Amino acid sequence: MPAKLISFILLFCLGLGLFIHYQSRAPLRGFSDYRVYHNAGKDILSGKNIYVRPSEEITPFKYSPLFAVFMAPFAIFDKRISASLFFLLNLSCLFFSFWLSSKLIFLDKVAFKQGFWIFVAVLMLSFRAILHCLDSGQVGLLISFLCLLGLFYISKSKQLKGSFLISFAGMIKYMPFIFGVYFFLRRKFKIVYLMGLSFLIYCLIPAVFLGFKTNFTYLKEWIPYITSTSLGRGSFLDPKNHSLWVISQRLLSCFGAGSFTVLFTVCLFAVAVFLFTFRKKTKNYKINQLCDCADYGMIFLSTVLFNPNAWLHNYSVLIFPYMLIVYYLFICNFKDKLVLIFLFFSFILFSLGSESLVGEKMKIVLENYSLVTWGVLFVFAAIIKIKFFSRVKLIEA
Repeated sequence: MPAKLISFILLFCLGLGLFIHYQSRAPLRGFSDYRVYHNAGKDILSGKNIYVRPSEEITPFKYSPLFAVFMAPFAIFDKRISASLFFLLNLSCLFFSFWLSSKLIFLDKVAFKQGFWIFVAVLMLSFRAILHCLDSGQVGLLISFLCLLGLFYISKSKQLKGSFLISFAGMIKYMPFIFGVYFFLRRKFKIVYLMGLSFLIYCLIPAVFLGFKTNFTYLKEWIPYITSTSLGRGSFLDPKNHSLWVISQRLLSCFGAGSFTVLFTVCLFAVAVFLFTFRKKTKNYKINQLCDCADYGMIFLSTVLFNPNAWLHNYSVLIFPYMLIVYYLFICNFKDKLVLIFLFFSFILFSLGSESLVGEKMKIVLENYSLVTWGVLFVFAAIIKIKFFSRVKLIEA
């Protein structure tokens, strides 16, 4: 049987298994976070205010009016059918995220067998975050797909399409707009301008369905509502929050440091990140492509590390950074031992703290020590090593 056919069958079985798994778990958990999106879509259809919740116990809708309009077609169906459709959308975004990542990262045509094992390795490394995103009905995979498709178009000099896609991801959750900061620092002002233009257009589009008065009311409530619901003390104290803010607060509080010190530390790390994105261009397009992908990998990681609410499902963006690292190890024949060590520790810290592996009590202990965040920081270290200290001769060959 041809290898490609076997791979297709395995891919189909994986998707079917994940779908069956979701159908058995999602109703028991009240469809988790997806019910928030579904309710927002219903509110759009019924004319209710999407930012008003009858009770404080109900999880608030923290997203833009545009995303609520996007969810309205899903709200036509009952919650189970709607959640199943959204799951299939997420699953499609997962598969296309792998494909787009390979298109951006692979320097040359890769043999099918080698590509297969790269995909398997990346799936294993990021599976915990992917499964959590799928199970909770969250939007991390959709955001990853939109950003990757945008970067793919930008790599093809189609800045208009690319900018609008990344901005659309930012209208779902605001952190993808950090790509705008990156492009500004790299002096790619046309992309920044187009992202700003698309943001304004996306703010106006819901008025076509809601009317200008209602849409303007929503826009006035949107940003203040995000800050009031996402920057609370309860969120920062939640052990399931894996952001750089939280780990800085936990470490520095041991020394009696206050919130200003935490803010200064995070800002210092942010400056360091953007300094790492600078490197002089060379005449070798493969080196430049690898460096661009290293930059994208660091920005993808930044969208969650700097997010005040970095829940596990947000780390589904690890698909791209992990693929960059695994591909690099393949093309240097795994001779870069330091990157391999970083990858190993990343997997241990990020993936093996799952409740199904260590139990609920140990999981809580591991969360209190922010092992997920430490694991992602090892990914960061591996990317920096690749960009600035890679085995250039192997890549040039």
